[in-house]
Amino acid sequence: MAGSEISDTTSSSLGYGGHHDPDYPLPSIERDITPTSEGSGSSLASPIYTPSSSPGRTIISESSGYESLNGHLQTLRLGSLTPQASTSGSTNSTVQERSGTSPTPSIRVTPTPSSSLISSRGTEDLVEAVGALEIGHSRQPTQSPEPNDLLAHASTATTTRQSLSRPTTPSRRRRSSSGIDRSSHKVEDEEPPQVLFYEREVPAILTTARNITARLAQFLSISDLHQDQNSRIQNAYQTAIRLSTFQPSSVRIVGFVGDSGVGKSSLINSLLDRAEFTRASNSGAACTCVVTEYHFHDRDDYFIEIEYFTMQELRRQFEQLLGAYRQHKFPESPTMSAADREDLGKNAALAQSTFRASFRNKLDDHPEVLDTLPFSDAIDTMMGWVEQVLPSLGTQENSLRESFSDINQCSNRLTVLASETDERDQAYSWPLIRKLKVYLRSHILSRGLILADLPGLRDLNYARQNVTERYVRQCDLVFAIARIGRAKSDAGVKEVFQLARQASLPNIAVVCTQSDAIVPIQTRKDYPRESNRILEIEQDVLDQKGILASLEQEYIDFGDFPPTSMEESQDRFEVQQERDRALKLLSELEFQLSHYIINIRNRDVSSYLQSLYNSDLREGNLKTFCISNTIYWQERDKPTQKALPFLNLSGIIELRRYCIGIVAESHLKETINYMKHEIPTLLNSVQIWIDASLGDANAERKQEILNTVSAIQRELDDFVSPVSRINDISRELVAKFENQVGQYMRDRAQQWSASAGQTSLLWESFHHSSYAAFCRHDGTYKIGVQGDRCWNEEAMSSMKDAMEGVWNAFDGDVKSYLNQQYKSVDEVFRNVLRVIRASANSDRNLQAVLNSLTSALIHHQSLLLYDIENILEDFEEEMFTVQTDSLSPIRTSIVGQIMAETYGKAKVEYGRSSHLRQKKIIGSGFHSRTLFNNHRRLFKAQFLAISNTLQQTIKDIVFKQFALIGDDLATLRNENAVQESVTNPEFRIGLEIEVARAREDLRKAGTAIRDLIGDGSVLEAALMEE
Repeated sequence: MAGSEISDTTSSSLGYGGHHDPDYPLPSIERDITPTSEGSGSSLASPIYTPSSSPGRTIISESSGYESLNGHLQTLRLGSLTPQASTSGSTNSTVQERSGTSPTPSIRVTPTPSSSLISSRGTEDLVEAVGALEIGHSRQPTQSPEPNDLLAHASTATTTRQSLSRPTTPSRRRRSSSGIDRSSHKVEDEEPPQVLFYEREVPAILTTARNITARLAQFLSISDLHQDQNSRIQNAYQTAIRLSTFQPSSVRIVGFVGDSGVGKSSLINSLLDRAEFTRASNSGAACTCVVTEYHFHDRDDYFIEIEYFTMQELRRQFEQLLGAYRQHKFPESPTMSAADREDLGKNAALAQSTFRASFRNKLDDHPEVLDTLPFSDAIDTMMGWVEQVLPSLGTQENSLRESFSDINQCSNRLTVLASETDERDQAYSWPLIRKLKVYLRSHILSRGLILADLPGLRDLNYARQNVTERYVRQCDLVFAIARIGRAKSDAGVKEVFQLARQASLPNIAVVCTQSDAIVPIQTRKDYPRESNRILEIEQDVLDQKGILASLEQEYIDFGDFPPTSMEESQDRFEVQQERDRALKLLSELEFQLSHYIINIRNRDVSSYLQSLYNSDLREGNLKTFCISNTIYWQERDKPTQKALPFLNLSGIIELRRYCIGIVAESHLKETINYMKHEIPTLLNSVQIWIDASLGDANAERKQEILNTVSAIQRELDDFVSPVSRINDISRELVAKFENQVGQYMRDRAQQWSASAGQTSLLWESFHHSSYAAFCRHDGTYKIGVQGDRCWNEEAMSSMKDAMEGVWNAFDGDVKSYLNQQYKSVDEVFRNVLRVIRASANSDRNLQAVLNSLTSALIHHQSLLLYDIENILEDFEEEMFTVQTDSLSPIRTSIVGQIMAETYGKAKVEYGRSSHLRQKKIIGSGFHSRTLFNNHRRLFKAQFLAISNTLQQTIKDIVFKQFALIGDDLATLRNENAVQESVTNPEFRIGLEIEVARAREDLRKAGTAIRDLIGDGSVLEAALMEE
């Protein structure tokens, strides 16, 4: 049929529009919709309908109770046009079952509930008489194709339409008694990420490991020693209890960045599976004015932690906002470009709305504050108003925590805190708030994720821009959010990738919202190659509507009178079945249409974005997701079997799975370390207590044990002494910095300042309004055909070019030095093991006692080295952050921080000759002889801070492990511990049996997970025996 003959009314009834009956679960639309031949099967979820092979249709013997059945049918009135629910079985059928010759049906009587089949009239009689008949065949069920494979079946249009044609002799079907699963979709049951940690066997293995420690704790509790504070058994008992509740603790932060109104909050609601938990106001105001983090807690209530800006930060914000407002109110140049005028107007509007949001009626009572009051007096007045508000909010310490027992209470409070409401007379909280933390129970959060809803990087409030920019750099994954219709040119997405390029951010992905906002006619125009296929599916929809209309008319033709015979009753019943099937098939075809056109655009937009932004990423592999919150929430609470195709089409399940997957590898590493070292360390400590009785043989052997323990303790004490290298890490690192980086920068600071000053002179040729726009945007602005320009980047280019090679050399030396520190930890354990080996060789009778100590020390060594590896990996990331801060031009970099005050002063200039004052301010900032000396000092301060943190963190974990080793040594050294083991022989023997059992179970669990990982895995080495 020609395109002009296709009615575009199909665009208003895509598959998620709700036409299908909730008791008719939708099969995957991707199945091959061709007629079924004899011997083909149907899924177990589908009833089997077969046409009769004789005009009489169904033969029932007189002994079957025909008169009784006919009596029931005489009272039946079939009047409903909509099939009603039946708990006795499913009415889910497939297109394959519409045609073909069937074997003679077999009839058997089965019990059935008395729920409604068709209408509210005569229902119970029909259920008793007809609902008990189950018509079946000896067919084997077929397996439906894999879901989400619709486009692979694009060539079935001809056979599809053939299957839609109604036979000359109507097919007659009866219900089967297969059950309908009415349970709604559970997020917990979604397919996990395709990563090793979520393989089915891993949770079972982890449960086995936990049970090992739980069982040991239970055995330890039978002795009173587990309550004795002076007993090693109490320590072992508490450790076993802690290990029995082990959960991987790694956390990853996922940030969502985008302009107002692109659907960030709605997307987070869908991922959290909490409808309208965060929402925009009814007026359509932006719903993300504040950084909002979502954290997991395993409780039924809800918490909100509120972190406010400091008074100094608020003063700086108000100064910039008031300057922007007055620049617009009192413009210097009437000849500014349209783009500059629009930019200035937006900033002024933001300033006015922020002030009104903060102070409401006070500005109505004192309008002179914004317009005529001297600048400093106006700022002082507003800060006085803030001081009146903050104490009432309990923010003397800049933070507050609120709790809620009900999700609606929490949601309403969150709306008040994070966005604008419709209360015109109420001051808002969001202008004063830096960040919110929301704690709730949600599946995605329980997997080790923190979700962060962030204001856009193009937010006109520069303080919030800076908060978002700094936060994005801390995220493990950042999603740039845009509406799919604008994603290819979205300025907010471009801003995110510009930051990714300047700050070398590694993990950026894109989420396109509103994927359902598409209609066939527009898709045909946008994608002409797909036009024929879309027209075919549209024609199928129209044909099926015609079939449905014909069946409805046929049913109406029966009239409202009761049937006069069994044959008429059966005819009426079968027509309704045909109509029900036609209605269901129409829903399937409408879903097929929506699925097809949605995925056409999804693929196109994703491919375009990847080609556009891959080069901006470190690894050059952009992930894109196209989602529909609308589809997700329209279908979310319907029965799973019916809802799942739509939930998959929404894209939310795939995105949720991807987010959960980013933390899986670290969770697996933690789990392996738990099984390989933490549990064995506990078992070895208990074994040392058991073996302590062996040291009770004679005084000479006791002394030898004490000598060995003392020698081990000396080795450990030497490593952590005040003059040891572990206390010198920070000093050594900072000395290297000063020699390789600091001196180099000091020698060239004046040269770089002169270069920056010369560069700033070039900007003075800009038009007044453009120059002011650069000032308002902290030196980054788009100007005419020149495109985006960044003053900071241009001014520091000579410094950056010179420093990149210097930093790379320094970074390599730091890594080499820290590798030496790592080896020194390994060496101290080698020395300790040499001490034990020498003692064991001198007295073979000591081997049994010292073997357990040796094994314990090896596992302590592995735990310590594992922690140090993680610490050094974190330090490497912090080094990268310091490099970005020192060499990038972004607002939150060192140059950005130094110039913030200069830009701030320029922003508040307005009125006559303001451009001259702005140029003088900017020029003096970049000409300053102290610019790069200040840069070097801040650079060094940042490196010193991370070096001090590194040293303290390493010391903390070394002292922790050495303290645990000290406890094991004390067991052998302390006479009371020896006597505990000697005087409790039954408990000791039973405990030894339990430890042996635990070792064997742990060995089996380790073998299982090692087999699961397989050869060649990067984690295989972590499971190898010592």
